[in-house]
Amino acid sequence: MASKASSVLHVCYILKRYPRLSETFIVNEIQELEKQGMRVTILAQKDAGEPLVHEAVRNLKVPIYYLPPSSALPRKNLSLRFLPTFTDPPVFIEPDGLLGEGSHEDHLAMIQAGIMAPFLQQLGITHLHAHFATWATSFAFNLSTITGIPYSFTAHAKDIYHESVDTKVLAKKIAHAQFVITVSDFNKRYLEHVVAKHHQTGRIIRLYNGINLDRFVPYSGEKEPHLILGIGRLVQKKGFDDLLMACKLLKERKCNFHCMIVGEGEERQALEKRIAEFSLEKDIALLGAKPQEEVIGLLQHATLFALPCKIGDDGNRDGLPTVLIEAMALGTPVISTNIVGIPEMIGHNESGLLVNEKDPKGLAEAMDALLGSEGLRKRLSQAGVLKVKRDFHLTKNVRRLKEHFLSSLAQER
Repeated sequence: MASKASSVLHVCYILKRYPRLSETFIVNEIQELEKQGMRVTILAQKDAGEPLVHEAVRNLKVPIYYLPPSSALPRKNLSLRFLPTFTDPPVFIEPDGLLGEGSHEDHLAMIQAGIMAPFLQQLGITHLHAHFATWATSFAFNLSTITGIPYSFTAHAKDIYHESVDTKVLAKKIAHAQFVITVSDFNKRYLEHVVAKHHQTGRIIRLYNGINLDRFVPYSGEKEPHLILGIGRLVQKKGFDDLLMACKLLKERKCNFHCMIVGEGEERQALEKRIAEFSLEKDIALLGAKPQEEVIGLLQHATLFALPCKIGDDGNRDGLPTVLIEAMALGTPVISTNIVGIPEMIGHNESGLLVNEKDPKGLAEAMDALLGSEGLRKRLSQAGVLKVKRDFHLTKNVRRLKEHFLSSLAQER
């Protein structure tokens, strides 16, 4: 039964796009908050426009509001007419000059917040929580400034590490938030450095993503022999080009394997070209995007799961890939790289194998070792399941998040 404080608390989740196939962690979080008696509303800038939608999204029973399209907003017509003297020709100061520092996206968020503020007050929202430190947090910051409703946000990876991120603006968002959640200790240290660099202070909390362990249970059935599985968007930071090169090296070693990669993205054509170049058409299949139900089935039957993440040319990187946690929970042994927060999830040769980023040779050796040793697979699998149960339990981690929301409500009162 929900507590009195929980029933009073009404959190509005601010998201740029909803629902997104790659952001199951947000849906899981909201669904669990709802189970724990919290009232949640979603406010999104736009629909993701993706053809596939996870079953969990359809089962989520919370109201969803979408902002008016950007084309309907008055920004383009917003200007100040300035007369140096009455007889001088007018000078028009455009929005960038009127609104001061910040990106075009920040300015847009300011106008959108002004339009939506009265509506959110009518809904009785008592706390705002944004996912990702870019537009969503800018919008929450401006809403909070206008309405006085406190805000918090979750920082992930691209939203804090990409070369386009203005760290001065990021530090300001952190300083004005009630608290900031981030998904790894690595991220926490980085954000603490950002606020110190800009002479700010802020409350930054490391809270791992959780998964539903009633759904992701260790699989004891038959595996598809020699199946290497990779899952993720086909973008540079996932390292799938390194996975292809590692598969080429495996084939040169006469190693028996078959590789499937699930996901869509901007690098698909480049990956298809590389597969043809390496004559791996019979060994590697790009399956495209799949709903979570099919992804779980593939993970259950894979011999191993490989996600060789790396830091992109633009600074973009993964923070704590949820799919690695899912694979470990299902008992599938995992291989990834020793960057960002991944070593907090995978202890090398304990709960999985870690290799250096951008190292196809090291990746090939790790995959060869796993494919060739049932004993190693079993040991890593068992340790991976225990690691997930200890650190990535959705119910426990969301309960901690809920406590932070309730603490914010108490402070406001």
